[in-house]
Amino acid sequence: MIGIYFKMNRSNLVLTHVAVFAIGITAAMIVNRTRSTSDLGDGGSDVNLTNSRSLSPRYNELSSSRTISGGSTLSGREARTSSQKQTGTPAERLTAITRITDSLDRQRALIDLIDQLEPTEFASVADQFRELDHLGNNGNEYRLILRAWAKADPIAALEYTNQHSKNGADRRTILATWAGQNPAAAERWALENHTGDEPNPHMAAVIRGIAGNDLATATRLVANMPKSDERAEAVNAITQALLVQGMDAAMAYPATIKDETLRGGFVAAIAKGLIHKDPNKAAAWLAAMPEGQVQNRAARDVAEGLAKIDAVKAAAWVSTLKPEAQASAARGVVPIMSSADIPGTAKWVSNLAGTPGYDSVVEEFVWSCDVRSPEQSAAWIQGVSDANQQTRLFHRMLGQWARRDAAAVKQWVSSNKVPDSVFQRFTQ
Repeated sequence: MIGIYFKMNRSNLVLTHVAVFAIGITAAMIVNRTRSTSDLGDGGSDVNLTNSRSLSPRYNELSSSRTISGGSTLSGREARTSSQKQTGTPAERLTAITRITDSLDRQRALIDLIDQLEPTEFASVADQFRELDHLGNNGNEYRLILRAWAKADPIAALEYTNQHSKNGADRRTILATWAGQNPAAAERWALENHTGDEPNPHMAAVIRGIAGNDLATATRLVANMPKSDERAEAVNAITQALLVQGMDAAMAYPATIKDETLRGGFVAAIAKGLIHKDPNKAAAWLAAMPEGQVQNRAARDVAEGLAKIDAVKAAAWVSTLKPEAQASAARGVVPIMSSADIPGTAKWVSNLAGTPGYDSVVEEFVWSCDVRSPEQSAAWIQGVSDANQQTRLFHRMLGQWARRDAAAVKQWVSSNKVPDSVFQRFTQ
């Protein structure tokens, strides 16, 4: 859903008398060629794609498919020749752009249009875009307009989205783009436009825009945020920027964070990225950390990544973690291990008894085999030490089993020790 905004660099050309003469000859040739190829399509006039200002070279050279008013489609060289002749207002060009069938050509044409807009023209273009029907992904393409507007006049773009858009993603797009251009101004706006004690909803977008260019400032801002969904979003944005720098840079970063909770959040986010690149490296990195609570945040994801490769080795890795992280890691292993070996998984889970959070491991095992082996699954519920959790789990698991085989559930409950409420419900 991310579009890329390109700003063309226009170099000043110093022309010699010979170059001017050559250009004159070329212009004459183009005029002659245009006259000889004026009859295109089904006899209808060409759709206007450009305004009175000259079309950018990128639009002329790269457009390869355009729909004209007669209903026919131009492609390749014909489309490029036709596009050189087309003129029109931004409104006329935008109407034609939304009808281009090729997504790459459509976005190139849209970028060329917004490249040539004045700051005061963006509002009308945004209004029109929101009202038009589209052949393409209009959400992503609309945000191309917002990104360009954020670079031209971010305050006006923000005011527009506040009035016309209920989608917070539009505002975040503008703030992130602005922060990439002018971090201090975007940060100041985010602070000045937030009141109350709730987490600042603007700051994560500002951090996302800053992170790729200024990691130190992004780190300062996220460290000042309270624990919240907004801070988690900011952590993910910084993590993306870190992973672009490479695995080593990403793995070194959490050590710079003083707050243990925030450090754990970064470890979890970075680990998710590393698992897809090198699960074994992610596992070794996490196991080497001294704090169990920091390990705990990423343990399940890393264990699951390892188990997809080798569940037995993943189970052995769990024991290398601090006790506080082992239950979380085990929950990542259990579903994959039990899919191939229920008895072996049961034996391994029983060996984890006494681990902090062991009840959560038992519950994971219950759900991993509740359909394939419901009798064993129900029996394992008796191993949950917390009475309230045990009762809730009995009701949920047995309730689902009863929808498949009520008689079997009644027989099992009658033959086993269960809480009174469970007995009353399933033996009546």
